[in-house]
Amino acid sequence: MLIDEAQPRARSAVHLVFLNEKVRPEYAEAVPASPPDSTREGIPVAPVADLVHMKLTSCRLKDRVHIQHLDGVGLISPEIEACLPKVLLDRFAEIRASE
Repeated sequence: MLIDEAQPRARSAVHLVFLNEKVRPEYAEAVPASPPDSTREGIPVAPVADLVHMKLTSCRLKDRVHIQHLDGVGLISPEIEACLPKVLLDRFAEIRASE
């Protein structure tokens, strides 16, 4: 994490995530390493499929809510769903069932 020296709080820090590495050792999946998408301004961002993968891997309450929102607006396509490993697909099914 990169933490603001004046206000050192993890909540406002910049968190670094490394491709092809697990964020935590107990996580079932590593961070995907797809090439980034770009905004209209040329800013690189993680593809939606990778974001869904990371959110389902962490699966904290806030990640589950993010998945519900992404799914609710139709950003989780059948193609993204089909590429999820079984453990993440099961979590996704649980989140959908809990709505």
